[in-house]
Amino acid sequence: MNTILVPGYSKNKSIQTNEIVRLEGSGNYTIFHMIDGRHFLTSKSLIYYEELLSFPFVRIHKSCLINIHYALQRKTSDFVSMMDGTEVQVSRRRKPELKKYLKCPRKPRRRPAE
Repeated sequence: MNTILVPGYSKNKSIQTNEIVRLEGSGNYTIFHMIDGRHFLTSKSLIYYEELLSFPFVRIHKSCLINIHYALQRKTSDFVSMMDGTEVQVSRRRKPELKKYLKCPRKPRRRPAE
């Protein structure tokens, strides 16, 4: 899946999945964090998007789903650094899965030109 439709305030918005750095759940809402710095708030839960999106999206915490292509490194065993400059906490239960993905060789992504 290359694009997804995200419900917005006045209309649905089409988003390229390869531009999503991470999704942050907040109750029944989800915040999309994009590589260009934009943020989108939607009225769908993180579970909805977890079921909709497959690899390279990985659940690393009860309130966070990341695009593994934008994960730079694990700073400590509890956090992963993302290409947008954020550090995201990794739950104990999700560490083995994340470790498996970070060990796999993958093509590094570049930040799109602004």
